[in-house]
Amino acid sequence: MNLGDYLIYSPRIGWKLKNNQEMFSLLTKLRNQLTILSYGTDLDNQAIQHLIDKHLLIGAQEHGGKIMEVKYDKYDSDIKKDLDGHYYTETYYVNERRLIEFEKELRKLSGKHIRCQFGVRAHFDVDLKGSIFSTRLYRTLDCLSVYREKIEGQYIFFIDNESIDNQMIRNKIHILPKKLQSLSLPINFTNSQKELYVKDWISKILDY
Repeated sequence: MNLGDYLIYSPRIGWKLKNNQEMFSLLTKLRNQLTILSYGTDLDNQAIQHLIDKHLLIGAQEHGGKIMEVKYDKYDSDIKKDLDGHYYTETYYVNERRLIEFEKELRKLSGKHIRCQFGVRAHFDVDLKGSIFSTRLYRTLDCLSVYREKIEGQYIFFIDNESIDNQMIRNKIHILPKKLQSLSLPINFTNSQKELYVKDWISKILDY
């Protein structure tokens, strides 16, 4: 590892990070962390919980292979069946073999199941004609599950429950075409570009 790629020296304040996101990505890789995200309509919560109990509810003391620090999260487009934050508060410690088995069985269930960057579960809000709409975003690691081209991650957005103005659209996400139920954007987009695309996406949802 070349620290010069991540640190820069300032005579006034000393050493500082050159790129916060790149350093965060590096530390994530070194610590063997990731988030597994499931999303779709009418996800099978009972089957998911069974797989978590079977593969992930183990102690950090397990040996035999590289130990991974794993979070699990889900987004159901049907708000009546969404368990926002129910899983994400837990952190599991699991070796690679168990993690692969968990993902293998998880992919047999309905929905999409992808790897995301550990700890990246943020909100991105936009003002559209005086209404504030909030979205939840993740940074994907399993790019081929979202895009065909090989790109180092994407941002994926979902309509969340954080803003009162979201009520006019959150209740109908599950009846929209799949292409409108989420939004994926390149990670090199600026906040202005994100705002432009998120506004366009929400406008299409409102017009549907």
